[in-house]
Formats: sequence, C-alpha cells, structure tokens
Amino acid sequence: RSLAPILDAAYRLIRFNDPDRLEVRTGIVKRLRAQRVAPDAAPVRLEVFGSGSEEADWVAAEIGRRIESGAAARDHAILVRANSHADPILRALNMGGIPWRFSGTSGLYARPEVRTLLSFLRVVADLQSSVDLYALAASDVYQLGGEDLTAIVNMARRRNRSLWEILAELERQPGILRITPATRRTVHTLIGDLRGYAEAAHERPAGELLYRFLRASGILARLVDTDTPAAGEQLQNIARFFEIVRAQSALLVDDRAVFVAPHLATLIEAGDDPATAELDPDSDAVAVLTVHKAKGLEFPVVFLPGMVAGRFPTGGRGEPLAFPAGLGRGQPPDAEAALAEERRLCYVAMTRAKDALILSHAADYGGARARRVSPFVLEALDLPVASGVPGAGARTSSPVERLASFGTPPRPALTPEGPITEPLSLSFYQVDDYLTCPLKYRYAHVVRVPLAPHHAIIYGAALHKAVQLFHSRHAKGHVMSEAELDEVFESAWTNEGFMSRDHEEARRAAGRAALRKFRAAQLEPNAVIPTYVEREFSFNLGGDRVRGRWDRVDVVATEVEPSAGQDPTTTPSADVVSPTLGILGPEHVTITDYKSSDVRDPAKARQRARESLQLQIYAMGYEAMTGRLPDEIALHFLESGLVGKVAVDPKRLARARDKITQAAAGIRARDYAPKPDYIACSYCAFRDICPSSIAR
Repeated sequence: RSLAPILDAAYRLIRFNDPDRLEVRTGIVKRLRAQRVAPDAAPVRLEVFGSGSEEADWVAAEIGRRIESGAAARDHAILVRANSHADPILRALNMGGIPWRFSGTSGLYARPEVRTLLSFLRVVADLQSSVDLYALAASDVYQLGGEDLTAIVNMARRRNRSLWEILAELERQPGILRITPATRRTVHTLIGDLRGYAEAAHERPAGELLYRFLRASGILARLVDTDTPAAGEQLQNIARFFEIVRAQSALLVDDRAVFVAPHLATLIEAGDDPATAELDPDSDAVAVLTVHKAKGLEFPVVFLPGMVAGRFPTGGRGEPLAFPAGLGRGQPPDAEAALAEERRLCYVAMTRAKDALILSHAADYGGARARRVSPFVLEALDLPVASGVPGAGARTSSPVERLASFGTPPRPALTPEGPITEPLSLSFYQVDDYLTCPLKYRYAHVVRVPLAPHHAIIYGAALHKAVQLFHSRHAKGHVMSEAELDEVFESAWTNEGFMSRDHEEARRAAGRAALRKFRAAQLEPNAVIPTYVEREFSFNLGGDRVRGRWDRVDVVATEVEPSAGQDPTTTPSADVVSPTLGILGPEHVTITDYKSSDVRDPAKARQRARESLQLQIYAMGYEAMTGRLPDEIALHFLESGLVGKVAVDPKRLARARDKITQAAAGIRARDYAPKPDYIACSYCAFRDICPSSIAR
C-alpha cells in the first residue's frame, strides 16, 4: 500500500543487514512491491535543522499546513525512538493548536493527573513529605500559589521545618505570616482534609482512600462533565493508575495506604514506569508514538524526527543490571548485532508511511557536541558520507519565530469523533450497560471512570472463585472439603467497599454458609459434574464479535429426543455459527450462571432466568460453537440454593439478537445520550457524578 519510493528507500536500508537476512540466507524474495503509482511530489523527504526545537516547530507547522489544506489530523503520525524524544514534539503541537494522541511504552507517572494522586498518597502516608505536600497544594485541587505559597515555602526553609509544620502553625497562629484571606481559607481546608485522610490511611485500603479523595476533590466530576478527548485521556490514565494501586495492594501483606505509598515509591525509584492509556485510534488527532508501538499500523503521512546518531540508532548503553558473564546461553549480542536490530526497527518505521515519509534531524539537541545525521538516513537515501556533517543544509528560524514558540499555546481545535468503522467486540455487560443508559456505557467502557470497590462485587467474586475451583477439582476426582472452600473464599476476599466491620463480617458469614449449601448440593447422588466450567465463547453477529464466558455447562447423555424446537442438527445463519465443540450424540444441555443474590421464590427465580439477556447470549454462544441450541438455561442463586431453570425460547433469542444489534448500532455511532430512569439511576455506580442522574 506504500508508494514505491518509500519502499525502495526502506529496502536500501535493510540491505545493509546482508548477509544476515532471511532473504539472503534462504533465497526467499521479501522485497515489498508497490501497488500504487507515486504522484509528482517526492514521497520521501529529508529536512535538516539547527536545533531540536526548530525541528519540532517545523513538524507541527507542516502538519498544520496539511490540515488547513484539507487533510485529516489522524492521517499524520510522528514516530520517535524513545518516549522522551516526544516531549518537544508535543509542546510544538500544543503551540500550534493541533490535536494529538500519544502512545508510548511508559510515562504514566509523569502525567499531571497521576502525579497529583501520587502526591496525595505519599502525603497521607507521611505528612512530613514537603515535596509532595507542595505539589498537592499547588495542584488544581487546592490551587495554592503566587506570593502566598512562596512565602510559606520560604518560611519553612528559613526555620528548617517541614511544610506541614508551617501550615499547621499558620492555622494555629494566623499572625505569623501575612497572607490573603482566600489563602487562609484554602490552608484551613487543606489541613482539615489531610488530617482526615491521614487518619483513615491507617485503617482503610489505599484504593478506597484514593477514590474518596478523587470524588471529594471534584476531580472525577470535573473530568466527567468535560466531554473532550483530553478529559477522556486523563480519566483513562487515572483508571490505569487505580488498576496499578489495586494490583500492587494485592501483593502486600497490608493494603492500607501507609504501606502501599512507600511500596509504589520503591517501584518508581527502581525504574517502573507503565505506559499511558491507549486512546481511541478513530479520534481525529495526530498520532505520536514510539516506533515499537507503531508496529502493525499504517498512516498516509509519517514523520521521523530525531534521526541522528546516538538516538536512532541508539547509543551503545549497557544494561543497568548486566547479566553475569558465563551464565547466559549462546554468545552475548555484539555491537553489529545491536546495530542490525536497530536497522530493522528503522525499516519498520519507514514502512508505516503510505503516501509521504519525512525524515528530519538537527545538529543541536542539547549537550556539548553537535549531532551527526543517523547512518540510517545516509543508507536509506543513498547519500554520501559528507552529507552527515552536523547542520549541513539546515533550515533556520527567524528570531521572531523562535520567540513565538514561548507564547501561550492556544486551545487545540478538537474535531468531533466520527462513527466507529471497525468491527466491535461486545460482552453482555457492555450490551446491557448501553441498553440501560448509553451514558453509563460511556463512563464504564469508553472513558472507564474509576469506581470504588462495592461490597456486592467483592462478595460475588469471592463466591465465584470458590465455586469455580470446586468444579475444576471435582472434575479431576478431588472433592474439596468445607475448610478448603473457606480457604479459597478467604483468599479471594478483600475488605473494601463494606459499610462497616460488622457488615463485612455478616457478608463473610453469609458467603461461607452459601458455599456449604452449594457443596452439599453438588455431592447429592443425582448431582451432575459439569462438562465445561468457566469456558470462553464468542460468535459473530452482524459483523461484530460477541464474547462471554459460561459459568457452567452440563452435557448429559440421553436417549430421549430433544425438546420441541431443539433439533440438534439445526444450523442457523452462517453469520452466527462457527462450530468448535463437537456433539457427543443424544444429549441434554443445560447452561447455568451462578448468582450471589438471594432469591427464595421459585417462580421469581424462573422468571429471572426466562428474562435474562445474559443467558440468551450464553445460549447463542453454545449454538455458535455446536450448531444446536442448549435445552435449558438456568440461574443458580447461591445464598438460597434455589435454581431457576427454563427451556430455551427461540422467540426470546430473536429479541436478544435485536437488542445486541440495537446496542451495537448506538455504540458504533457514538450515541451516548443519557436515559434517566429513577430505578436505573438509583442502582447506577455513577449517579453521584452523572449530571443527568435523577436519583441524587
């Protein structure tokens, strides 16, 4: 799909890896051939600059000119060798008001929204951490700044005291420092908030405390109300940070904030730096990403800045913790092998371009010495070595242009997102959330607003883990004892989201009782051992992928003919069926989903099973994987032990398909208009931050 000059330049480059290429060793022709004719304009260009800032400004200006000429922002990509190389590029794009999305292999902890949360955790774990307290006070949450904050910091420095001690003294003795009334009110709020959080940090899990701050500070509500790609990106980064906090908390003996905060600090000092959130590739924004992240992607126009020796290819830095000599297998990689790998990476970067490839480099990226052009540029463009003299043929900016780069950047012009064109991958929960309220779907699955753990989720997850392990071991001939079930239940339990300690203990006792009742039922003489437990399935519907996981499938051999309408040889439309599970002969199939809720009325249990969209999707999944429908679908309510079981109804399946199609159409159109309903809003986890909620 790339134009011939682009492919030719990339091929010239990779030929310098001969003879260590598959094409040379085996005789296989791997040269890419263009299927399109090049236009009059040269699709491969080289631009040279005096400094890295001039290079970044030119790249942003060039993209701006292309957008003004009618090109879409999403048609442009800027590929960098390392995350840090993107910083001047992003600043230049901001200055030009050009929307962008960055996808790197690290950088989460450097994001302002995440830095604020990190500072909060560190402060509540150690009030004497002046650096973090300063960052929190100056953040958007408290907005302390100007002369007053400078005076407070200077007093702490002169007295050799922590910032917390000065703020606390300022509250007790207002006369020690002359500050504005507004600053005094903010200091009073800050001190009161931190005292409350610091006390809770010794009692509550870090994730719960962090979520409490996120809501009380207004950060969550502000980002949810601001319906822009930038706000969505911040929410996704916050959600990713929450996932890290919860994952790391699970590894510690104690998950309270006073222990989690120093653990995170240790990880960061050791070099841990996760990637930022992946943004919607359909958004109309310039893609700025590392070369590694660009693998498998294509763009009409690709910029490759920073093409100098020491950057691309990277310098010969050794590993921070070198592997001891003699302990590894084979020969350690030499400099030539490393250079060949860098050349392959550059080949990948160049072949991401379809219509235009712009290489660029500058003589000055900071440091004492001028930078020479990358040898990859000389190899790809077949240039003489003399062209590698630093700054040769460089563009220069006027003094006015250089000064303008320090001005206040305008707000990027954000283009409304168009419809989703790629096939969707949908779960029951996504379909159900969208049908309940499209705005709820957006909060939960698009921007992924962080949620505090709910006791019902904790309780249900612990029960399901114990039930799953019981079935898995039972199928192998081992019957778990009550003590073993309790142990699994306890290992999956976390003490987050409960209203009180008494409430937590009551739910824990209810869970143990439910598991004993479940175990007794599974050991009755006529009990059936499940054929499938926690088995994943998926099927196509209207070009979209619907996926899920069965809790339990019972396949029982029988001589009885299937129920009316349940012909095992029936094959629905090819759009739905791709059989992967074999039919074992005459059989009776029941799909069961476990529920932790307490239902004790048999009629109500059957009604819930009959109306369950989740079970209809499960039946469709079984049909897709076997070519026949299951005979029955059931809900097993663990607390009561009641099972609501009904026959599969083809008419309900047809309505379920219509619901999935309806949800998919709305999701594809990005139609997130709210559907306020008092009952739905009352149970919605986002009711406290949703501007459309009618249950607050």
